[in-house]
Amino acid sequence: MSKLSEYEKKRLENIKANEALLNGLNLPTLNIKTESTGKTLRKHTPKPTPKQPQVATRSSARIRGKEPDMTDTDYVEPTNKRAKYEDAERSDAMSEEDQKKFLGVLKETIEMPNTKPAGNKEHAPKEIKSYESLERALGKLEIRHEWNTVKVTPGRITHCLFHPSSTNMLAIATDTEGYIGFWDVNGKEEDGEPVTYKYRPHKRTITDIHFNPADNTKMLSSSYDGFIRVFDLNTAQFDTLDLGSDQYPITGFDMTQDGHCTWFTTSDGELGFVDARASGKEAVIHELKAKKIGSVHLNPVHQHLAALSSNDRTSTLWDLRMWSKRNAKVEPLQSIEHGYSVTCSYWSPNGDMLVTTAYDSFIRLFDFNKDNKTLELKTAIPHNCKTGR
Repeated sequence: MSKLSEYEKKRLENIKANEALLNGLNLPTLNIKTESTGKTLRKHTPKPTPKQPQVATRSSARIRGKEPDMTDTDYVEPTNKRAKYEDAERSDAMSEEDQKKFLGVLKETIEMPNTKPAGNKEHAPKEIKSYESLERALGKLEIRHEWNTVKVTPGRITHCLFHPSSTNMLAIATDTEGYIGFWDVNGKEEDGEPVTYKYRPHKRTITDIHFNPADNTKMLSSSYDGFIRVFDLNTAQFDTLDLGSDQYPITGFDMTQDGHCTWFTTSDGELGFVDARASGKEAVIHELKAKKIGSVHLNPVHQHLAALSSNDRTSTLWDLRMWSKRNAKVEPLQSIEHGYSVTCSYWSPNGDMLVTTAYDSFIRLFDFNKDNKTLELKTAIPHNCKTGR
């Protein structure tokens, strides 16, 4: 055996010193016993499918500060452009057989008992009485399927959620190529493979996805391609939320509890509003930031309060009632500085806390004082927020 070099000797000494330091800290560990379930997890590898080229979105010349192009060109009706988009989308639809099977899965999901819109659920935080009780609860968790991972979308997943049915588990994921994938978690194909289906309602990265709070048979998704699509689980068909004649690079959205009004944000620093009952009207746009606004979330209890996150390193609290006039100049109720770009700001289900994440690798929790409408920092938890998880 060859002699160790000075570098290797120093490396071994450092390893021993680090181990001694960690042992001296007496850090608590989770001693969760792993019991064999009698089944082996296997990897799900779907058949490769050809990728479609992505289409760049059109951004507003008004936002870019450019003068309108007055060059004579052949005029094309806006409806023709939308029809061309729809035709391209339908060319990537599922086969008739898969569509029929998927409709069966959706029917089973939405007809299950105890299915309520998310807005009608009552949330009560569970108190953790002791470290041991948390350890026991975590020890009971198990994988409910035989696959280690399941390929639901072709590209990198950007968002995921479950249908609010309490008895049938339907998982949904979106990706960077405009696909929405569905996974019937409790189902299995005849050959033993997982039951998955996918559509491509968008041509660019899907930036957000939600179920309508008042109707869980309607699912909305947004994208950088400038569209907010509405998927009807009763018919497995897509519709488009009318935002008017312009298109916006949409980064996120949220809806009021009645499901009628949608607030959306853009990478141009705008906050938009549209009422689905007022078809044919232009979306109301408020230019708030010089940089991208990444998310908007309405307080579940106080619906007039909205939390926005931005690349200008702030999370801001807004009173939406202040925009009583279209051109009203409104200032935020509060602006909270972060170390780097803020990626999201979300309210707790009962509306009394706000959580933010930022590229400074901290998760911050704020208490909401409903009397003076302010947020007070409760704790900041170190976490690597640059991994996308």
